[in-house]
Amino acid sequence: MTLFKARNLLLFLALLLAAGLAVTVALRYRPAVEIAEVVKALPEGVSLALQDIDYTHSEGGLARWRLVARQAAHRTDERITTVSNPHLTFFDAAGIEQGTLQALNGRVNADFSVVEIEGEVEIVSRSGYTLRTDRLTYHQADRTIRTDAPVHLTSADLELDGVGLDFDLETQRLRVRSEVHATLRPRR
Repeated sequence: MTLFKARNLLLFLALLLAAGLAVTVALRYRPAVEIAEVVKALPEGVSLALQDIDYTHSEGGLARWRLVARQAAHRTDERITTVSNPHLTFFDAAGIEQGTLQALNGRVNADFSVVEIEGEVEIVSRSGYTLRTDRLTYHQADRTIRTDAPVHLTSADLELDGVGLDFDLETQRLRVRSEVHATLRPRR
């Protein structure tokens, strides 16, 4: 009689486990139509879309730059990731923050070595300079920022306008290429 009860108990537990598994599958089941609708919602040519991106590029265990964006869409055929509302933070070789960049849109190549930013671009350096332009490109290989667009640079004692810019993040050297107009304010 004990064997019969033990067998019934095992059968009951097996049925309970099967019922629990069936409920779990039923609750997590998504019809193929629903999945297809999500895929159709992706823009044409986009193979991956993400929300709330936070990517940190590091070298030798130290952060070199960090990208935070509201949305990203990766196009495998072009090997490009587009981002909306990018916010970049740059770090020096010791991992100390050098400045920030924000804009409306950006594009990043497959290995994150080239970042193109456009739309109300603003860079604020830790030394107090603010740069505004319509578009620029960051090159990881030589850690430079470049643009051919008009630029506006301000600080506590300087206001500068010009066209085109080359900025070396390692040496902190900035060159405005043409049509330079500057106003220096004496320090108090």
